[in-house]
Amino acid sequence: MTVALVLDFPGGTKQEYDAVVDRMQLGGRMAPGGLVHAAGSYDGGWRVIDVWEDLESFERFREEQIVPHTRAVGLAPPRVRVIEVDEDKGGSGERPVLVQCVILPGLDRAAFAAADDEVVAEGMPEEITFHVNGPLDDGWCVVDGWSSKEARDRFAESRIEPALRDAPLQGPPRTEDLVVQVTMPAGAPAHA
Repeated sequence: MTVALVLDFPGGTKQEYDAVVDRMQLGGRMAPGGLVHAAGSYDGGWRVIDVWEDLESFERFREEQIVPHTRAVGLAPPRVRVIEVDEDKGGSGERPVLVQCVILPGLDRAAFAAADDEVVAEGMPEEITFHVNGPLDDGWCVVDGWSSKEARDRFAESRIEPALRDAPLQGPPRTEDLVVQVTMPAGAPAHA
């Protein structure tokens, strides 16, 4: 099952990230099984947002590459959130400028689908570079990339906010924006 992962390295820096990536010797691409990779400064540290073909491929990469190389450069272990992808709506595949995680407390699959049907009734915006969603904690999570913050803001105001007004949320939606500093293209299929 496809998964989206949000990895937060407290106090991490771009220099440490670059040192880890150099040590991994990936040739500028994600490891086999990696589909989307975006990274940047976030909340006083470094955030990586990935989408992988399956959790097993990521866990193998984590144990073989992330753990030893982050230790070697002195990066603290990341806090990791895993979203089992329920739906992948694709996108342009272009490099995202902004990646957002939108946490929708209290929404289950049916409630999210009802709101999402209203959001995309006129189609997906062409500025979305990728889009996945799935359950997280006691709600739903959307992780998507955008070609510009302005396009995302317009779409949020005109389509997302009105659709969520009647959704059975159990608290306000929370949007976490990552301004993308680094991306990598997808790796080879993990299970060729």
